[in-house]
This record gives sequence, C-alpha cells and structure tokens, in this order.
Amino acid sequence: MKRYTKAMAMGMAFAMMGSTVAFAEAKEAETLLIATETTNAVKADEAANYLSQSGKVVSVTAGENGSYEVLIDNEDGGLRFMVAAGTVIVDRADGTYLTADKLTEGMEVAVVFGANSPMGMSMPPFLGQVTAVVANADEGSFVVGSFDENLLSKKDMLVLNISKDTAIQSTLGTKQMFTAENVKGKVALVFFDITTRSIPAQTNPSFVLILEEKTTVEEEVEEEVKAKTGEELVALRDTAEEMGYSVKWQGKDKPVLVEKDEQAMEITIGATKYVVDDKEMEADRAATMVDGVLYVSASILG
Repeated sequence: MKRYTKAMAMGMAFAMMGSTVAFAEAKEAETLLIATETTNAVKADEAANYLSQSGKVVSVTAGENGSYEVLIDNEDGGLRFMVAAGTVIVDRADGTYLTADKLTEGMEVAVVFGANSPMGMSMPPFLGQVTAVVANADEGSFVVGSFDENLLSKKDMLVLNISKDTAIQSTLGTKQMFTAENVKGKVALVFFDITTRSIPAQTNPSFVLILEEKTTVEEEVEEEVKAKTGEELVALRDTAEEMGYSVKWQGKDKPVLVEKDEQAMEITIGATKYVVDDKEMEADRAATMVDGVLYVSASILG
C-alpha cells in the first residue's frame, strides 16, 4: 500500500519538487513514526483550492494605504506578494497576530493564496494579495487540507489529534479560543512534526490556521449598489493599470491621480465627485477604501 510520504500534491508549473522522508522509532511505543522535511516547493490542495509556498524574507517594503510588498527567497526562485492592511499574519511560535512590519529579513514564512490567483510572469513571480501569512514557519512540516468531522484529510490521508497544546487560529482574525470542533468541516493550514506510519497517518499538530473566507464590506456594498443602480464597483489600481492608466497616491488628504496619455483624473476618497481634465463629474457611488484597496464606480474608467 502506498505510504504517506508527501505533505501535499504539487500544483504549480514553477515548482515541482518533492518532500524527503526520514523514519525514526518512537521512544515510548513500538509504532514507527515518520518525519517529513518540508521543502520550499509550492503545495496544492485541490479540494480546498489553496496553494502555499514557504521561504525566507528578503525584503519588506511599505506601500500605499498600509499595504506591504514582501519578497521571499527559496529553492524555486522566490516569490513577491502583497500583504494588505487587513491580511492575517500569524506567528506560528505562539499563535499571536502580527502586522506586516514585524516580518523581518531572514524570517521563514509560509504564504497561503488562492489556487486561481493571478500571478505575474516576472522573476521572481509576482502575486497579488495573499490569504494569510504564517511567520516563523521554519519548524516541522505543513499541509493545506480539508478536514472532515473526524478531522481526516482524505486527500493527504492524515488525521489530526488536536490537544490542549495545539495553537489554533483563524484567518478571520477572531480573538477567541478555538477547539477541535472549530476545525471540523473546515479547510486549514496545519503544522506538524511527525506522523504515525499507519494508514491514514495520525499526527499531533502544533499549529492550525483555519482558512475562512470573510464576507468583506466591499462585497456587500457592491451587491447593494448593483441591485439599486446597476453600477459595478471595481478596484481602482488593478483595473486602471490593466487599462493602461498610471495611478499615483498623493497623500492621505489629497486626491488619487489617475493618468493616461493626456487625460488626468483626480479621485477623492469618500466622495462621489471626481475631476477629469479640470471638469467636475459625479459617480453613482463614493470612492470607498476597504482593507487598503480603493474601490470606485466602474463608469469612472469608462
């Protein structure tokens, strides 16, 4: 029968490396245990539609509206990604929540992002906003899996034996005490040291991060606006740059400058009025900042 020798199936073209496996005897039992050494390869959980990658932080650069651009290095060539102001960053060592400025050069991190997230073809690849970041991720192995009512990930053939010593957190950032019941039926990023050699393998995880999608304010606003006016909200920077505009943040109390060829627009956060080539115009919805991203009426960009 097939042994449990991999933490996850590899799911992206730029990373096709496997895990190495070492066997050891348990000190207090006859059961053989298997220890899996985590590589820097990208790992995929097909059922969960999440990918993850780990590496050492090379640089952390402050961006606009509380966002940060992080560059990590690993055997696959590294990765650049954006951490928005509201992105959950958890310290694996003690389960506390961190801010992006606490990510330091040389720190090992694990990054979780959607399997369908767009990724630039630059070297290293550039990824947009990530789902979560785990700091101090240099101990043990990790998987991203869907765990059923028995805490079994069928894809990985792994059962979690969660104890009072297991640190559990959520990407929702909820400050509450989580138990094994909260993990059942959920998708989670799980750190562990060793597993039994049984099928399915069992492990006592040291850290569990429940991956939950929150219904964000902008989604609720967008649905409301569409229903009432038919107007769609779009992320200004991403949409504008795709259309060939440049977007310049001029300061907290100044309009955002959007330019293309000889056309210039000024958009003020919280206002429906905006200026195009010195002509004042009005959108159906005020420009709204949510989690470090500015959303505007789609009609502004034509």
